[in-house]
Amino acid sequence: MPSPPRVVADSSPLLLAGRPGGCDETATALAAFRRNAGTTRSSQAAAARQTYSDLMGAVLDAQGVVQATISRMAAEFQELNFRLTGMVLNDPNQVIADINTDMAELKRLCESS
Repeated sequence: MPSPPRVVADSSPLLLAGRPGGCDETATALAAFRRNAGTTRSSQAAAARQTYSDLMGAVLDAQGVVQATISRMAAEFQELNFRLTGMVLNDPNQVIADINTDMAELKRLCESS
């Protein structure tokens, strides 16, 4: 059985003063995912489920393109949970690639303000 997929996350801090709404909450949610995901599919699924919930809260504080990006990431973490638990029989690595792309975009959006 192949090793469980891992979200490759930039380890640089995302928390900066004066950033668009939702950025800090999202950074906190992503840091918690990295910290809590573990090495098993079940622990990663649980962490993805919690990250989805946390990102849905962060969307409430965001606006515009930042809000759209956070919302898309929330949906991707929900999809990751579905794939890791076997509810959807697709490769989790496919959605992880989307998450990593959106993480880079969100970092750019949050740091450019």
